[in-house]
Amino acid sequence: MKKPVVSGRWSVVSGQKIGKEVKRIRSWEDKKARILNFSISQPLIFCLLLFTVFFGCSQDPALPLYEKAEEYFSKMDYLNAVEGYSSVVSKYPESSYAPTSQYKIGFINSHYLKNVSRAMNAYATLILLYPKSKEVILARQDLADIYINSGDYRRAIGEYQWLMENAGIAQRDDYHYQIAAAYLKLTDLRQARIEFQEIVKNSPNSQLGPQVYYQIANTYYLEGNCQDAIKAYENVALFYPSSPFASEAKLGKAMCIEEMGNLTEAVELYRELEKSYPNPDIIRVRIEGIESRENKTFPIALKEN
Repeated sequence: MKKPVVSGRWSVVSGQKIGKEVKRIRSWEDKKARILNFSISQPLIFCLLLFTVFFGCSQDPALPLYEKAEEYFSKMDYLNAVEGYSSVVSKYPESSYAPTSQYKIGFINSHYLKNVSRAMNAYATLILLYPKSKEVILARQDLADIYINSGDYRRAIGEYQWLMENAGIAQRDDYHYQIAAAYLKLTDLRQARIEFQEIVKNSPNSQLGPQVYYQIANTYYLEGNCQDAIKAYENVALFYPSSPFASEAKLGKAMCIEEMGNLTEAVELYRELEKSYPNPDIIRVRIEGIESRENKTFPIALKEN
């Protein structure tokens, strides 16, 4: 059988086609190698950059000074601690440790060195230099306490109002309660009652409910308005019968009735309350006071003889 004859022209064309195909394959192999090399090297470069950024920037230059100040603080060496924290702020004011250091200068002066003026200056500096830091909330809480303890209730109210607006909702009722209590200390009974009523209006399920209602009753009692005070005291006992403020409210109601001159009813309430009141001696003193008035038979002049 004869083999087929392949002409020279077809052999040349086939050779050209094969050559082109080989070049195409080699070109694709080169591209694939470059892509593969790029795919391998790119994550490696990224990791190297990430390593450089993380480890190059994480070491805050203020850290050694801050740790030394913390060591002094833990050893109750408060003067050196304050000096250490002051160094952090003065040398590295842009450090992430600077706001905490500035706060701790105020905290140590307030709670340990008992230097209120320096504490207030430190907190004022913190608020000025780092107004958006989380430590500002802590500083303003401490400032409010300082004002309360010094009798500067108006400024304390200002701090608590700021905290109500900026510290989040978790402690809003607590701050509002402190505002109302500050008005009580200012003997602004009407405004105190308004603030207390706002708390139960805005947070009807507040955990402060029993004492808020009790304080509302107290504002009426302090005004001499026994009629409204009795109603308010009854609400405390009605809404929160298991609360400790229920017993206080019952005592308040009995005192109102006594002051209104209804001594027999007052004694009955006192005797009922005596069984459950935490300090029954107080109740006995009230009962004995009423009985001594009712059983008085001798003129005062004769008793003095």
